[in-house]
Amino acid sequence: MAFPINQDQIFAATNGGLDIITRFIDGVDPNKHFKIRKEGTESANMSKKDGIYFVRDWGDVGGFFEKSRHAIHIYSHYTGKTYFESLLDLGRELGLVDDKNTAVKNITSCKFYQFQGELNDQGFCYETKDFTDYELEILGPLVTPELCRKYGLYSLKSYSWIKSDDLQQKEMCTVYTVESSELYPILAFIVSDGKSKLSVKGDQVGDKVEVEKAETMWLKIYQPKSHDKKYRFSYLGKKPKQYIFGLDQLKSTYNKIQKTDESNTAEDGTLLRMEKLERVVICSGDRDSINMASTGETVIWFNSETAEVTESQVGMLFKYSNEVINVPDLDPTGYDAGQKLALNHLDVKTAWLPDSLTKKKDFRGNPLKDFTDYIKSLTSYDDKDQKEMKIKIKRFIELARPAKFWYKKQRINRDGKPTGDVTYIINYKNAFNFLKLNGFARVKDEYHKDGYYFIKQEKHVIRKTTAQEIKDFFNQFLDKKQKEHGLKLFPDELLNMLIGSEAVSDKKLVNLESKDFDLIDFTPKSQYFFFDKFIWHVTKDKIEEITKGYSRYVMEEDILNNVIKEKSKVDLDSSKVKILEKFFDIDKGEDGNWILDIKKKDCDFMNYLISASRVHWKSELNDMKPHEWDEYLNTHKFIINSEKLTEDQIYEQELHFINKIYAIGYMLHRYKDDSKSWCLYAMDNEVVDDNQSHGRSGKSLLTNRALRLFMNSKYIPGRKKKIIESEFIYDGITRETDYVLFDDVNKSFRFDDLFTDITGDLHVNPKSVSPFIIPSHESPKFAITTNFAPVNLDTSTLGRILFIAFSDWYHIKNDTYGTREIPDDFGRLFFTGWDAEQWNYFLNFMMQCLQFHLGCKQKVEAPYGSIKKRNLIAEIGPAFMDWADEFFSKERMNIMVVKKEAIENMHASSKYLSGVSVNLFKTRLTQYCELKGYIFNPKEVQGKDGRVIKWDKDSQKSIECIYIKAPLDPSEVPEGMEIFERENDNPYD
Repeated sequence: MAFPINQDQIFAATNGGLDIITRFIDGVDPNKHFKIRKEGTESANMSKKDGIYFVRDWGDVGGFFEKSRHAIHIYSHYTGKTYFESLLDLGRELGLVDDKNTAVKNITSCKFYQFQGELNDQGFCYETKDFTDYELEILGPLVTPELCRKYGLYSLKSYSWIKSDDLQQKEMCTVYTVESSELYPILAFIVSDGKSKLSVKGDQVGDKVEVEKAETMWLKIYQPKSHDKKYRFSYLGKKPKQYIFGLDQLKSTYNKIQKTDESNTAEDGTLLRMEKLERVVICSGDRDSINMASTGETVIWFNSETAEVTESQVGMLFKYSNEVINVPDLDPTGYDAGQKLALNHLDVKTAWLPDSLTKKKDFRGNPLKDFTDYIKSLTSYDDKDQKEMKIKIKRFIELARPAKFWYKKQRINRDGKPTGDVTYIINYKNAFNFLKLNGFARVKDEYHKDGYYFIKQEKHVIRKTTAQEIKDFFNQFLDKKQKEHGLKLFPDELLNMLIGSEAVSDKKLVNLESKDFDLIDFTPKSQYFFFDKFIWHVTKDKIEEITKGYSRYVMEEDILNNVIKEKSKVDLDSSKVKILEKFFDIDKGEDGNWILDIKKKDCDFMNYLISASRVHWKSELNDMKPHEWDEYLNTHKFIINSEKLTEDQIYEQELHFINKIYAIGYMLHRYKDDSKSWCLYAMDNEVVDDNQSHGRSGKSLLTNRALRLFMNSKYIPGRKKKIIESEFIYDGITRETDYVLFDDVNKSFRFDDLFTDITGDLHVNPKSVSPFIIPSHESPKFAITTNFAPVNLDTSTLGRILFIAFSDWYHIKNDTYGTREIPDDFGRLFFTGWDAEQWNYFLNFMMQCLQFHLGCKQKVEAPYGSIKKRNLIAEIGPAFMDWADEFFSKERMNIMVVKKEAIENMHASSKYLSGVSVNLFKTRLTQYCELKGYIFNPKEVQGKDGRVIKWDKDSQKSIECIYIKAPLDPSEVPEGMEIFERENDNPYD
């Protein structure tokens, strides 16, 4: 079967390739010079030959465009695809390749008695074929059929195997056959031990079984185009527990270089001196090894990149070669395996691939990571022998370093033999490599006194360390190795050299490799949470556990386990922290209302928030006697939708709960959106006079105890006098601070003083340190808890507040109800009294709150009714409230009252009201009417100028009045008069 597409078809369908070229290069013009490189000039031009367009940049010396490139070259260059991969991609895109005709349909089955082939005694068979150009390209740019045969790699036309079943006769067992195709190659390493074994042949039931001699063998099948990773590699036959591929070739090469002439041969025929290979390279996989061998290197590899490499195996490799070099993959598994091999076998050198390789993707969308990817990235279209590539590969191999950070020095006598004392010397480049392998690095920090600090990285955790600790690490490492391997390999002289000298000094450690770590724990659409063993990555759609391949890091002190230990004195066992199913579902109905479905009620913290949202719990007691209340409340805990409530009351309670879930998610998400910079304002929902606020409703459990477990926080006691006026109010806040809590602020706290801090840059003036500014996008989020309502709820204030209101389910004792505290409902203290299961529930619930927030496009407010009422009460003040309640009796409702007389009466009623101006009087009276549900100066009694005027017959003058329209009791309504109702009676507005 021929390859389904060729470049001529692509050129014919894309105007000689011009349509493809213009996709990748802006400003292409066949008639004039243009610019390709950002830093370059207009030194590129386009030419056309035989209907095909070419691009060349005369200024790109040594670069890709130094020579003329056509469209497929350019497509491959910008996408990282090979030539044949580019043909296929473009063919599919242009409709020249039919996926239906090229789809893989390569597996068939039949019963053993129907099988026409011949299975060996191990139950399989195979048929080889010649390599195609496409298969060789898949393997690597320098790979040849001869090289493949040398290492036992073959292209298969097909392979078959029998699936045995002890309960079935062999003739009735199924035989499966897999066939390769032009686009779906199948390759195999065929390994034989050369011993004679039996094989069986059978066609149909009753046929005579023939016995033949055959070699025992096993196959490692490689299907490079399998989209499912688990089918990419498979085995036929019985493979050994550990097998070293390439070892036979290594031995063969070693034997070939030995000098067998008389000058190197003893009388008994043995060789006097054995020559060694310059080096042997260990690669992580089959393709990598074949590609490394294609550059001329001698290579071996194991069944798996994570295979345990023993001392005897490494010793054997050094028997044949002077150097052993390992080339690991760049993915997490490869890095861990490479690090382990380097530190377990200090003489083995490691050649690390460049990190830039991982920024490109393969056809599956995965980052490039191995030597095959690297060698393909160095391929040049113009260099048939790939001389430049081979030079770069050789240089890459030569730069390999061991973890062994010392070498010994000894004099050599005239006979070429070592003599005298041995001295040990530090190789500093290798020493820094050793430290790097053990996670040590230097981090630049402009705010640090030295401009940097030292760290030790273990997986995703970064711990600050000191120069002395690094020096101690060298000694501890060698001391451990000496105990494991003895004095011969790790003599005292080596350890004494480190201890008794300045071999590792502070000045030298300044040269330790500098490294940057991404410590930002959020994106605009997600948040990371760091445990000691793993990371949780939370998006609106899922919670993902990350155990390797870290892109984000955390300082050791900020690990959740450590924060929980510090704040709650609890040792969190991460092994018992698991991602759970949803505790609740929240959706929007067709009418725009929220729909709450609570699925699980095992979480203490969620149940506490349910109770804190039961703002109508007292209504549930209306038809009961007082002595029945306690029993009812104790048996109806954590029920937000009691059947004793109206639909409106239930919905209001559900809104309070949903609002708290949203608020938790908002606070947990460290990302700051300028359009959503809010201060969390936690207050009591119960409408009372602010002079009689009670508190104790459970606000601080959320804001002070729970949220601070997840964030670096600054706690500010809100009742301290003039706290907001202190120039050092933010002392202790750093750029790492996520959360500022003003806890339990008093009535006089001026929220508007925080306006710029909440939405703008944060100016920090620490004691004894120079002031600094934290930009808005890096500044912390704010929260306030209070028993008092905020005053002046204007648009500017509301735009900076996210209210959450707490019911008085939890309360102190009063004349009607006894004390109810949080432990009364749960029988244990929160946090310190929780077992591992409750901690897991709590952590999952908080993550699910964050998921809800991330999925919301709009702010989810608390029901505003009670909040607004408390705000009005606070602004009106008790003195004005008492006067208005008394003055506006029934006799003064729904009639005109002379404004001047009302003001004079108010001034005389209290010394606190004697200075109230006319304008403030109108403001307070308007607020009073809003609170009571009255209408101040209704439109039907207003004049053209908006005032209420009546004609006074006695004085013959117009007098300004006030008119308060109030609902009437039905029994008092005169015949023909309608009862006035509030224009807006919606409890959720």
